[in-house]
Amino acid sequence: MSSGAALILRLSSLGDVVLAGHLPSLLRAAEPGRRILFATKEHFGRLLRNHPDVDRFYLLSDGSADPAAAAPLAVTGSAGDLRAALRREGVSEIFDLQQNLRSSRVAASLDSARRVPFEKHGVRRRLLVHARWLRPRPLPPLLRRYRALAGLPHDAPLRPWLRDALTPSEAARAADRVGGDRAEPFVLLAPGARWATKRWPVRHVASLASRLSAESGLAYRIAVSPDESDLAAALAEALPPGGRERIVRLDFREASAVAARARAIVSNDSAFLHLGPALGVPALGLFGSTVPGFGFASGEPRDAVAEIELSCRPCGVHGKRRCPRGHHHCMERLDPSLVMERLRSLLHAARGHDAPGGSG
Repeated sequence: MSSGAALILRLSSLGDVVLAGHLPSLLRAAEPGRRILFATKEHFGRLLRNHPDVDRFYLLSDGSADPAAAAPLAVTGSAGDLRAALRREGVSEIFDLQQNLRSSRVAASLDSARRVPFEKHGVRRRLLVHARWLRPRPLPPLLRRYRALAGLPHDAPLRPWLRDALTPSEAARAADRVGGDRAEPFVLLAPGARWATKRWPVRHVASLASRLSAESGLAYRIAVSPDESDLAAALAEALPPGGRERIVRLDFREASAVAARARAIVSNDSAFLHLGPALGVPALGLFGSTVPGFGFASGEPRDAVAEIELSCRPCGVHGKRRCPRGHHHCMERLDPSLVMERLRSLLHAARGHDAPGGSG
């Protein structure tokens, strides 16, 4: 048993921070009552606000915070400010999930604390891309590795930490957004991604939306970030009549509150995919230029993936701006009928349990 506080360092990016949000709950499950600190960029403070298993946040200033928005209980400042404040926290263990120059300097400044070993496996992922003939082993899901890091068995239950972090007002606004208590059950589709090679074609998204109603009697909502205007316009043109009204343009935290009411989430390999375990909602990941073997698919029993085998996959660790071969077959050939089949199985497995979003 550790007597001091545990410090988790994960400065970026969005999807990685959502995944890292599980570690405080796993550490608390392994050692109830332990003090948990979480250091990240100021940009992610609002996302993590009200985390049920974090006692204090340390936010690296980046000028991105909205002064009018609610913030977590946190120390905010430069890297030097954070190091000075953390030295007064009695940190006994450091979980550096970032492992870059900034996080390493923070860890080094707490010389009495033990750094818990954690291998990021960047080289192994690159071997999966550039040296497939060596047959490198796929990485286990990151959530399974976080359980091991906390000293828990690989099948230890996950707390839906983000669902528990949502405030009553956020939940109420999300309910109003989808139609209140009488809202029809829906699947949340998340077609965006930073990298073009990770994106499922808009026409496939529209086809899946039509199939949902015709084959499963489910409605749909499509989550688009506020800065994805071109994607929103393309979707509005491709969707059937009335589809434009089902496009939800909200920031990530607000979209999370909507996703918490969904029967399932269908997402490209992006941050939205990680909302599934964080909210306790089944999630189906669509993988194109990247692969589940990188370790970022959840691997949880209630989640699934849809992909097609191609000799050119994976073509990059993070995705690319364009397909290196010019055809983007990994996503173009991922047919909506296959995705619908995977989704139908996912929904069938979830049937008989409490509806994750409480909307049906």
